[in-house]
Amino acid sequence: MHVSVLITHDVVLSPAREAEWLGRLPPARRAAVCRWPDGRARQRSLLASRLLGEGLRYLGYPAAALASLRHSAHGRPTLDLPVDVSLSHCDGRIVCALSTRGPVGVDVESVGPLRAEAFPLYLNATERAWAGRSARRFYSVWTRKEAVAKAAGTAGLSALPRIDTAGRVQGARFEGRLWHTAAVPVGPGHVAHLALAETPADLVFERLDPAVL
Repeated sequence: MHVSVLITHDVVLSPAREAEWLGRLPPARRAAVCRWPDGRARQRSLLASRLLGEGLRYLGYPAAALASLRHSAHGRPTLDLPVDVSLSHCDGRIVCALSTRGPVGVDVESVGPLRAEAFPLYLNATERAWAGRSARRFYSVWTRKEAVAKAAGTAGLSALPRIDTAGRVQGARFEGRLWHTAAVPVGPGHVAHLALAETPADLVFERLDPAVL
């Protein structure tokens, strides 16, 4: 099982570069990105698509392989390839995960002022006790839950209360299944986690400069 996680940082694209990148996207994806009202979020989404294209190139697929990119009703990206993918972006970081065997999910968040005690609907008592007053621990639990939800193909916040990370440093249980989770090295100001159906035999993290995309 090969899993690649590509990481890049947030940059402001020039109008010319944004137009160039938009023009290289599949029509459906281009239309979806153009509907983003927030210009910064739109550019992060473009960076995520570029990371995905780079990840596919690493796996030996031509640039045309990205043409089959589409999103499910739950917003999950899919390709007409034997590759499962997950994308996530926030202020400052963009992450793309690719798996050649089985589902994958990834979530990244910038560390802010939120604390676990404010989220009793989504974190159980054991998770809140472990996180305590630490913002980083809260985001650690949150990104693990979000990554598992993505890997399982669910959407929105409704699944998070049913994803149990309590007592598992590298896993989470959801709907009777144990998911493998791993921290993604995204720097001190951010937290990210990867979720997989099984422990990967080959897991690679690679940080890329946006200039090479």
